[in-house]
Amino acid sequence: MTTPNPIVVLRLIARLNLGGPAKHVTWLLREMDPAVFRQTLVCGQVEPGEDDMTPLIRAAGVEPVVVPTLGRSLHPVRDAKSLLACLEILVRTKPDLVHTHTSKAGFVGRAAAFVYNLGRRLAFRPPVRVVHTFHGHTFHSYFGRLRGGLFLRIERLLARLATDRIVAISRRQYEEIHLTYGVGRPGQMVVIPLGVDTSLWDDPAPGRDFWRRRFDFQEDEIVVGAVGRVAPVKNYGLLVDAAAALREVAPEHYERCRFVLIGGGPPDQTAALTRRAEEAGVGNRFRLLGPLVDPENFFPGLDAVLLTSDNEGTPLSLIEGLAAGRPVVATAVGGVPDVVGPQLAVQDGFSVHHRGLLAAPRDAVGLARGLACLMDPPDLAARLGALGRRHVRLTYDKSRLAADLGRLYHELIRT
Repeated sequence: MTTPNPIVVLRLIARLNLGGPAKHVTWLLREMDPAVFRQTLVCGQVEPGEDDMTPLIRAAGVEPVVVPTLGRSLHPVRDAKSLLACLEILVRTKPDLVHTHTSKAGFVGRAAAFVYNLGRRLAFRPPVRVVHTFHGHTFHSYFGRLRGGLFLRIERLLARLATDRIVAISRRQYEEIHLTYGVGRPGQMVVIPLGVDTSLWDDPAPGRDFWRRRFDFQEDEIVVGAVGRVAPVKNYGLLVDAAAALREVAPEHYERCRFVLIGGGPPDQTAALTRRAEEAGVGNRFRLLGPLVDPENFFPGLDAVLLTSDNEGTPLSLIEGLAAGRPVVATAVGGVPDVVGPQLAVQDGFSVHHRGLLAAPRDAVGLARGLACLMDPPDLAARLGALGRRHVRLTYDKSRLAADLGRLYHELIRT
């Protein structure tokens, strides 16, 4: 697709902490043709204890516009300042399209675009088009019932008054957000799956050898890893509980296992996980490796990827794990069932799917039984990993993501 003049895109994200949404934005900045789309990135600052992806954004040739008051936490004064700052950026950059990512940036960015468009309509000028991507949602498992209900009402209002298109990153997420929670109107929502750089795992063997030597894992040890920032909604205590449950349901497999968490977070939360592992009697088999920035090495180094979240959109850790050929065991939340595919069988405490195993949310025993199933028979893990790797390469490549969004942008600009 070509256009006489580049489409000016203002892209907003709350913060560039290491994780799925920031990687998603990074790939869009790299992959979308700058001759067709001239992008400006607006972001807040990462919070203490988080890992910053800003150097990777700069390596892509983009200098982000930082709004210091824009962050994850809710704060009326800072949020008002962020809105005014975003409004000033809109006036200065005069974008054709605003695309917001994550809940806080979606709130602030779309509110600013709404005010900006009021002025454009009064001046008899066409409004800027607005797109919002739900990478997850905060309607449950993040906050209490009252605050979650408030955020839901705000999202419904923003969808009605300040958004042209809402992007869900999986079919299951679309059903949850639109059909269950009533956000958006018919025809407003589109499903555009995530994208990943699958070329990182064209040959996973060297990465596996390097990473396991680095952390002194033996070849006959089974390394089970969870990947992502430490936050309550990720429920990494369930990783500890699943390790303890595996010791009870399959002690012969537990003796061969090591459990790792790859990701940074607030020191009090990481310390609490360490204490929990010690109290559960699995401290000698549990390691917090902190944030690592070489997924081309650590995903191949794992023997299974475990996801323990209470709420997810489409977890990038599962997609990247499958891209590396790793089998996955996960809680059946959000868009996770879309990643692992149709159900094939139901076992004691878990279900078998085309590309992975699922257990109920917060079910440590179900996760443990799923892990034991991967180890016996051993060919199941290899088969699920191979099917997952093929599926990710066909479905989640980053070039497909950029092309899908490019078509959406052109459609909106033409109407």
